[in-house]
Parts: sequence; C-alpha cells; structure tokens
Amino acid sequence: MRSKWPAGTIVENRAGAGSMIGTNVVAKSEPDGTTIGVVTSSYMINPAVRDKMPFDTATDLRGLTQIASSYLVLAAHPSFPASDIPGLLKTARAASEPLAYATPGIATAPHMAAELLQRAGQIKLQHVPYNGATEALNDVLTGRIPLMFDLWHSVRAYVDDKALKILGVINGQRIPSASQYPCIGETLPGYEVSSILGLVIPKQTSPALVERMAADVTAFVKSDEFKKKAEQFGMQPIGSSPKEFDQFIAADIVRWKQIASNAGIRL
Repeated sequence: MRSKWPAGTIVENRAGAGSMIGTNVVAKSEPDGTTIGVVTSSYMINPAVRDKMPFDTATDLRGLTQIASSYLVLAAHPSFPASDIPGLLKTARAASEPLAYATPGIATAPHMAAELLQRAGQIKLQHVPYNGATEALNDVLTGRIPLMFDLWHSVRAYVDDKALKILGVINGQRIPSASQYPCIGETLPGYEVSSILGLVIPKQTSPALVERMAADVTAFVKSDEFKKKAEQFGMQPIGSSPKEFDQFIAADIVRWKQIASNAGIRL
C-alpha cells in the first residue's frame, strides 16, 4: 500500500459505543479521502437495534470495500451431548428448558447469529451475554455454559486441545483449514452469518476518488501476502467493489432489523 499511498496512514483507535464513536468521526470528516473508517458487523447491526445514532449510515457514509469476512463458529463444551447441528436441534427440542449460550454481548454478531439460528431451526435458546469474549469463553471452558458463538480464530487453540468442540460453521462456506466442520446452512438451508471487516468513507467523497482508493485496497486484499495473513487470523479475503459493499450493507441492515424486531432486541 505504501507504493499507492506514499503519504502513509495514521491509525486512530476511537473505540466505544458499539463502534459508533469512531464511525461518527469519519461521518463528520471532510470528504477528501483522508479519513477512512474501519467497520465490523456492528456497522450494520447498530441501525437495526438503535433508535438514535449520531450519524445516518445511509446518508452520511458509503462503503469503500469489504476487506474480509471472519469465520464464526458454534462451539460447545466437550460434555455437551450433541456434536453437530442435527444433534443440537434434536437436543434443543427435547430439552425441558432453553439451552444456554454465551456471547461477547447483546447485539453482537454472535448474538444475532444465535437469534437467526433459533428462528431457522425452530428451537429455543437462552442468551447469556458477557462483557467481552474472554469472560464468555472462560465459562464455556469450565462447562458452566454449554454453548458459545464466537470467532474461529478465538477458539481454534481450545478446539485443538479438545477443550471445546465445533458443532457448526456459521458462515456460508466451510473453513479451508478446518473443512471437516460443516456449515450450519448445510442442515438449515439459507442460514448464513458473516462477521465482516470493511472500510467506509464520507458519503460526499467524489465517485472517482472512491473508485481509485477502492482499487488500491482491493488489489492488496487479493494479493498472496494478504491471503496468507488473513488465513492465520481465520478470515476470508473479499475485496468487494464500493457498489457491492453498499449493497451488502443495505441488505444486512434490513435482515438484522427483522431479526431484532422478532427477538425484541433494542439498545
């Protein structure tokens, strides 16, 4: 990227409020291509679950490119009676009360993935939200909570040590380095959730500049260098065009609004 952007880049970590603090800085910045926002799935979930936001996702910002999609999995403590999705559905339907599952928090991508699974599989699960993934993972490792929706990269070492087992992959494609784990969508057609990493830019940025910057980034995203690095972190490189990313964002917001409404999720 240095050959494309010789002036270099400065990273400012503006975390907080479900990523809205940093994204708001981008939304209010000059549309000259010098300020870019890094966004995750919360970028699409926030407008689906919040009544008030400091910016409008549709009118203040636009997509530059989706860099990658992180692999999400449904993991379980080894003592859990099921070892795959058909077994989970059978266990959940026979249970006298909803099965508990842990996530890093309310309205996170793992939480929304679980709500979608309940609807697709016609089962009942009990959400146990934590203040971050570490606390959630600890309680699943000890067997206090049987199930957890989380990033493959975060649980891979525990799976290798047989401290956790994988019931299914939440994405639409199997994990290349762990293809033995089926996707949930193979049992429940249409089920698919992605935890994304993307770039957004002020809406009024000139189309020509947006296309040029997107081309620079996607060229790197599709390079062998990036692919190797992405695989190490459990990610699938995407490198979409600005138009494709905008379409993805709009469709995802619509889907999460429906799921959030059905589940009564509001922040």
